[in-house]
Amino acid sequence: MTSFVRGVFLVTLGAAGLLTAGCSRESVPTVEEKLVGRWEWQQTETGRQQALTPGNTGHRVLVEFDRRGRARFYQDGQLVSAAAFSVRRVMSGFGQPSQHVIIYRGYQNNQYYSVSGNRLHLQDASGKSSAHTYIRATPEVSARSAVPGVL
Repeated sequence: MTSFVRGVFLVTLGAAGLLTAGCSRESVPTVEEKLVGRWEWQQTETGRQQALTPGNTGHRVLVEFDRRGRARFYQDGQLVSAAAFSVRRVMSGFGQPSQHVIIYRGYQNNQYYSVSGNRLHLQDASGKSSAHTYIRATPEVSARSAVPGVL
């Protein structure tokens, strides 16, 4: 191999290495990592004619999933429940995509979930036809500044 060809080969190999290192599997969030955060309830469809929403129920509902496997459920700003959870991938059948399930310890109901952009979709796994939609809640920022005397 001539020195020119060897140089082109090494530069190409180095560039390919940099490209694959920049797109490593670790830099892409997993489905489980996408679940972590605060989610604000938008609606629940139960098969009835009208979907349940914060507007027609009068309640604001948040759920928070943390990295340590805890889920916290809030209604109108008050903590109403908490549970440990784990996530499992379930194969649906031959040729079908797998689904992800949230398993709550101490609760009878588990939920299939998917995250698409800033939307969380939950489907009760108990056979009920309830489908819940949440959007990622914006972090609540305090009006107080870390520097005294500055707002």
